[in-house]
Amino acid sequence: MKNAIIYLAAGLVALFLQTTIFSHLPVKPDLVLVLVVCLGLFHTPFAGALLAFLLGCLMDVFAGTTLGFFALTKTLVFFLVYSTRGRLYFDSHLAKAGLVLIAVSIETTMIFLLLRFTSDSSILPPSVGRLIIGPILFTTLVAPFCFALLKRTRILVLSEGLE
Repeated sequence: MKNAIIYLAAGLVALFLQTTIFSHLPVKPDLVLVLVVCLGLFHTPFAGALLAFLLGCLMDVFAGTTLGFFALTKTLVFFLVYSTRGRLYFDSHLAKAGLVLIAVSIETTMIFLLLRFTSDSSILPPSVGRLIIGPILFTTLVAPFCFALLKRTRILVLSEGLE
């Protein structure tokens, strides 16, 4: 329970950063996705999936988009990461950043497809770099710093005992 509250607090901090500090940048990193990757690597399936779903719901509320998009994609990304954690070696921050690259690429593709099937407007080609490629690269570049910060603040250390 204590770890769940810590992750929700970290998720609120990540959402706060995304909606205030990073909102002025043309490309924004998905800090909540980095937390979801941490959940997938270090949490049990039930608690991790529930936390990923709650973080996605919070992101839906903060983003003001259709409710459920981020909740669905964050939960699916959690299960993807959870299913690979025992098969691959993710001890270095660089390997975790590679996993974040894959996770953010899959999540962005899922969101793009969900928007494509549920809305009338199409995303114009000039906006593809700003909406798809930019966040993928920026989130991947920010991920090692986030993992280092999470380890330094002992959030990852608390979670590693759950395995």
